[in-house]
Amino acid sequence: MQAAVAIPILLAALALAAFTVSSVALWRAVQGGGAVGVYLSIAFAIVAALVGLVWALLHVRLLKPLATLKRELLMQSQVRVDRPLAVAPGHLLNGLPTAVDQILGALRAARGEIQEAVDAATRRAEEQKSRLEAILLDLSEGVIVCNLEHRILLYNQAAARILNARDALGLARSLFGVLTREPVLLTLELLLRQGEDAIGNEAQPTRESTLDSTTRRFVCASVDLATLLQARLSLVREPSGRASGYVLTFADVGAELENVAQRDALLREVAIEWRRPLASLRAAAEMLAGELEASERRVFQDVVGKEVETLNRSFADVAQRYERLAMGLWPLADIYSPDLFRAVRRHLADTDGIQVTPVGVPVWIHADSHSLVVALEHLIRAIARHTAKTAFDIGAVVRDKYVYVEVVWDGAPLASAVIESWLAEPLRGTIGNRTVRQIVERHGSELWSEALPEGGTCLRLPLRRTERPRARERSDRVAPMLELYDFDLFAPSTAAIRDTPLRKLNLVVFDTETTGLRPNEGDELISIGAVRVVNGRILTGETFERLINPSRDIPASTTRIHGITAEMVRDKPPAHVILPQFKAFISDSVLVAYNAAFDMKFLENRAEQAGVRFDNPVLDALLLSVYLQPDVSDYSLTATAERLGVEVIRRHTAIGDAMTTAAIFVKLLDLLRARGIETLGQAARISSRMMEQRRQQAQLG
Repeated sequence: MQAAVAIPILLAALALAAFTVSSVALWRAVQGGGAVGVYLSIAFAIVAALVGLVWALLHVRLLKPLATLKRELLMQSQVRVDRPLAVAPGHLLNGLPTAVDQILGALRAARGEIQEAVDAATRRAEEQKSRLEAILLDLSEGVIVCNLEHRILLYNQAAARILNARDALGLARSLFGVLTREPVLLTLELLLRQGEDAIGNEAQPTRESTLDSTTRRFVCASVDLATLLQARLSLVREPSGRASGYVLTFADVGAELENVAQRDALLREVAIEWRRPLASLRAAAEMLAGELEASERRVFQDVVGKEVETLNRSFADVAQRYERLAMGLWPLADIYSPDLFRAVRRHLADTDGIQVTPVGVPVWIHADSHSLVVALEHLIRAIARHTAKTAFDIGAVVRDKYVYVEVVWDGAPLASAVIESWLAEPLRGTIGNRTVRQIVERHGSELWSEALPEGGTCLRLPLRRTERPRARERSDRVAPMLELYDFDLFAPSTAAIRDTPLRKLNLVVFDTETTGLRPNEGDELISIGAVRVVNGRILTGETFERLINPSRDIPASTTRIHGITAEMVRDKPPAHVILPQFKAFISDSVLVAYNAAFDMKFLENRAEQAGVRFDNPVLDALLLSVYLQPDVSDYSLTATAERLGVEVIRRHTAIGDAMTTAAIFVKLLDLLRARGIETLGQAARISSRMMEQRRQQAQLG
């Protein structure tokens, strides 16, 4: 029995004994007519002496040896110490120290055996690794083996040669130092999800289904976007069936594309060479028509006409086959819309001074990124010349199975004849100098212009949306986030900003990832992500994303949620370096977060050390959702996004949750306006009211 329990019981027994003795002494004094005080004094003195004696005995013989035993056990559990327990003799623990010492001896022996087994297994693994490296050395494909934290465990020389990144490629380094992140993460997620579904399927798997659940092809690029790769990702599974890593094999398809370009140029050269004899034949026919006799002229004209017709048919056939060959061999791949739009913005700003602003929620598109970028740049330049506009928005809107790429500007819609004239123009920089029409047709699409309900005009290009199953939330693995109400967030600083319409505000929507859920008990920031929202538009080109060194350990339970490990933040700056950068990014914008008190508390904890103040007005998308949807029970970010038809992006990453929250908030603006809530001041009052209600509910609960 533990001393903390035994001592109160013992003292209670002694107190009961004292009460009994005192009662007996009092009864005898009353019966005998003697002095009650004498008997009581004697009784209490006896009990006090007994208590003191027993306490001293327990302290010396029991409590002190127990404390020593505890200290020894803690030390030997943390540090390997080859000596017996240092417990003084004369204790009341009987054979407990000896038994514990024997257990520790067995533990030390087991540790030694385990270490020997580990050393032997390590030697065998190194031998097998060396053999595998020798085999991989002869492969022409690049091979990289990673664990599920995306750390490189093995790579071959072909990988280093193809990626041309020997400084960034190395054991234990992150894969995303050499390859683009999104395609790998998404392919891995799909394979892991297929594996989980297969485990739950009682049907006997076939060889084809098993292969499909462990291997998947995709297209990615080197991190500097200099090399396009055709890749295959295969899971590495343990005997239990659990995935422990993956193997990437890849090849540079740039040379293949170059071969396509050469065949393309050859076919076009043949077609051009055929045009010259065709023109000569026609010219000869015109000349002969005026100089020969009528009968001869007819015969000769028939011969020339037949030859011309034959050449025309041959030319048309070759040209048609050329188009099929060029279109059929060209690869389409999955592209992340912000990458596509940023390339368009950068090229136009550098060469033409045209301002292009990426807006909207990022989506995945299935397209030929290079030709699509060239076509979009050409079309925006043409619109700028036609309308004299120099500022455009570009975004992607998802409808059904298509993603509509929209170029938006202030002005009237374009006539179909104007757009048609642009389609026939060849584009320099595309293989074979293809026209806009050919690029649009290659994507199975068409172009049109129309006026937008909210004002302005767009040029719309529908493209195929990549079919990607939405990742299901693993709610059983994610602890609920604490809702804190430690300080007032909802007090706009000036009357002017209180009266500003919500859609006119300069907003920064942000999210944080942390080491845990308790900012008052030592948990720290490890990531901040933010995106700017201006006039109700999500500016995907203006984002903030940083990893932070928390200067403490990151519990495995939180790493399972956000995927950030101690290794990933080891060389990152601390919070007092990152927070001034974040403050510079947000400036005087209104801050928006989902459960804002939680994120703001972490910012405030390190603000003084960083020398900054986060006194911006703050809106909480969670509290506004509670106000607008009072009858639902689940107010998690994922549930709210699903109710509002918002796609969840990179869940449990700071930038992903910030993007999702921004899309939710833009949706909430319309719902708030329908309820008569149109200014920051009105929204702040609603947020304060809902916060007070939830505080009261928490107290009652």
